[in-house]
Amino acid sequence: METQHQRRNPARPEVISLVYADENRTAVAPFVFIKTHKTASGTVTNILNRLSERRGLVPLPCCRADDCSGSEWWWPRSVPPARNSQLGAFDCINGHVVLDPERMRPYLTRGGRAPLFFSIVRDPLEQSISSLSYYSHDTIVRPSQRRQWTPHLNWLQGLRAVGPVSSRFINSMAHDLGWYDWVLARHNISHPQRGKISKSTRFNDDDGLIAEWLTSLTGSLDLIMLQDAFDESLVILHHRLGVTLQDMAYLRHTHLQNDTARGIHSSSRPVLPLPTSAQASKLLELNRVDVRLYAFAKRRFWQAWENVAPVAAREAELAELRRHVLRIDSACVELFTGFKGQPSLKRLSSTNRTAARLRQQREAALRAICTPEMRMDEIMYRLRESKACQG
Repeated sequence: METQHQRRNPARPEVISLVYADENRTAVAPFVFIKTHKTASGTVTNILNRLSERRGLVPLPCCRADDCSGSEWWWPRSVPPARNSQLGAFDCINGHVVLDPERMRPYLTRGGRAPLFFSIVRDPLEQSISSLSYYSHDTIVRPSQRRQWTPHLNWLQGLRAVGPVSSRFINSMAHDLGWYDWVLARHNISHPQRGKISKSTRFNDDDGLIAEWLTSLTGSLDLIMLQDAFDESLVILHHRLGVTLQDMAYLRHTHLQNDTARGIHSSSRPVLPLPTSAQASKLLELNRVDVRLYAFAKRRFWQAWENVAPVAAREAELAELRRHVLRIDSACVELFTGFKGQPSLKRLSSTNRTAARLRQQREAALRAICTPEMRMDEIMYRLRESKACQG
């Protein structure tokens, strides 16, 4: 029997049956996902984008009128205050934005269900290395700092405040989870003018203040996922959102499609040497808030993992999720290795032309699953042009 999704998307049924579960399930809990930098958060975002599309969830749009700037959303700020027309109008917030539950909740009161707030963190040293490596091909990093740890560390050490560039490299995860905004409010410091973000680093060594902030996160974030326990994180998330494990399946080897989408070849990526032990120690010292945040998140996460289900049940769910992931990987290999040199439809017989069209439909469906960075751009464009931005 044809499903509603197949009637809306006739090019996708074969792939949907391959990697997605039946749509007839209970409603998804409203949610806020805080996308942090270089933590595998892009993979989570793509999982949630596809989930939103299939379930008909209404995400908070990124509107030009609200000073939302494309792929970075409102980052390095939080969402703007909700207008009357936006109160309770949306099901989810999913993107780069600084955590601020008090501003976010009014958007998501539809149905009277409390939204699930969650994010993801990573080992701070690995995150720091990944950030400099990733942005070394970008113009936001000064040429003198690319592929070199000493000038990069000297720059970080000299910072007295963080802004849109530096907040990617120093206590980046804490920044996105609201550390600097919380400190400003805690000390009754006026918030910087809109568009002139400047957040002081002078409290980054205050262990007592950091501990107080981490305690406040207990009431702000329902789940902090771990990049180094990614599959276990998704098992917990599927319970919290009320969806199936198939909904949590993802493409593992995203670097291939991401580089292709960005026009980057692995051979052209700048090579960043690993930091020496002294440089690594300095990185951790400078990222003290992230170090404390990661330790806090690990303790909370493994407690949540112990409580999610009995040992045998959660291990079975973990194995099931990984089977779904392997199926997606197998399907996407076809996209990255095939579909090249296909003959023009005009040159084929009618029978072969039908087969070729079906193959093109399958390619289009696979691209929707296997090239999430391109899909994110498409989704972002739709959100920016949606009617919700006209209200």
